[in-house]
Amino acid sequence: MCNSVVQSNTSDAMRTNLVSAPVYVVLLHHPIRNRNGLEVTTAVTNMDIHDIARTARTYGVKRYFIVTPIQDQHELVGRILAHWRTDRAKVEHPDRVEALSGVELAGTFSEVKERIHSETGEWPEVVLTDARQMPNQVSYTEFRRDWQEAVAKGRTRPLVIVYGTGWGVAESFFSEVHRILDPIYGPGKEAGYNHLSVRAAAAVILDRLFGL
Repeated sequence: MCNSVVQSNTSDAMRTNLVSAPVYVVLLHHPIRNRNGLEVTTAVTNMDIHDIARTARTYGVKRYFIVTPIQDQHELVGRILAHWRTDRAKVEHPDRVEALSGVELAGTFSEVKERIHSETGEWPEVVLTDARQMPNQVSYTEFRRDWQEAVAKGRTRPLVIVYGTGWGVAESFFSEVHRILDPIYGPGKEAGYNHLSVRAAAAVILDRLFGL
């Protein structure tokens, strides 16, 4: 019984520490690579809005930004979010409403950084996720260790985790990035298969970085 109480208190402390510095998530729809390597803008999907919002809320993410420069996409996402902000939705689906309350739209990544700076008083550290193997990527174990040490010392600088769509984030975005996380691999790596949906990747990555 005593051991259970100690473990519970330790877990609560760990959870508080890991999210004590503000963490944000960005789903980037521009600039993105297509299958031919060209820079494009991808479309927002309804499932990405809902599922990543729920994952972000579960792991203590402060805000989930969807970035697209296309006004029609802003109107579409705005209608979806408005539906989940009605009084009826709040009564019938409070958990979904709570998750989607943390979703914001932005036209550019620069706009996201400006909002975070305005909110926190600091410019964020930008961490990119990517399914490709690239030089100088950081393992999840290393990043989690660094993060735990930083928050233990009172880190206040916000963190932004960027997820790409399409065939990955375009090279023109890389000047924004401070660190890149390793790809996620399962047993399929040996067969050359590595193609998680962004919704699945978001859940795996947030759990590796901040899960108990």
